[in-house]
Amino acid sequence: MKKDRKAAEECKEKGNLAMKRGLYKTANKHYTDAFEHRKDILPIYTNRALARLKLELWQEAIDDCTRVLEYCDVFDDGYEK
Repeated sequence: MKKDRKAAEECKEKGNLAMKRGLYKTANKHYTDAFEHRKDILPIYTNRALARLKLELWQEAIDDCTRVLEYCDVFDDGYEK
């Protein structure tokens, strides 16, 4: 499981670098690739949502944000912090 988390984090970092360079399609791909390894790392959803906003993929960005809220509601006793 640690190996999967590490691979997901590596994909996330690649996505972050692509975002900094303005390569939003590439960032979106890296964040999506991260989910092949782990689906429970919430910052990946928010990062991908930002990339999707930059790409004007409105519904996909909403879907990612909704997923974060659902995870918080179920696993973190809500999303007020």
